[in-house]
Amino acid sequence: MTNDAPASVGLGGDGDEIAAILDVEREFGVILDKADAPNWGTAGDVHASLIRALGTDATADPVIWDRFAAALAMETGVDPGTIMPESPLLAPHTPWGWVAAAGAILFIAIGIALIDMLLLR
Repeated sequence: MTNDAPASVGLGGDGDEIAAILDVEREFGVILDKADAPNWGTAGDVHASLIRALGTDATADPVIWDRFAAALAMETGVDPGTIMPESPLLAPHTPWGWVAAAGAILFIAIGIALIDMLLLR
C-alpha cells in the first residue's frame, strides 16, 4: 500500500508559519490579506491569497507556483518540487495533532496581524 497523501510544507506551528508567509510576501512584493489566514490549511489556500494580491494577470504566469513554493519552503527546507496545492502547511502530528493545528492556525492569524500593526506604525 502506498501513501498518496501530498507532501507537507513542513511548518511546525511554532512561529515558522509567520516567517514563511513573510518570505512569500517578500518574494512577490505584496501583502497577503490576513483576513484569509484562518482558512490557510494548504499551500493552495495561501497561493489563492497570493493570486488575489497579485491581480488577475498573475494566473497566466506559469512561474508563479514555482516561485511561491520555493518561498514557502524556505523556512523548512522541504523540496519545493514536492509541494502541491493540496499539501498541508503543517507537518503531520500525533493523534492530538488537530489541537496543535488549530492552535497554529490561530497563532498564524494573530502573529501576522501583530506584525502588520507594528510595520504600519
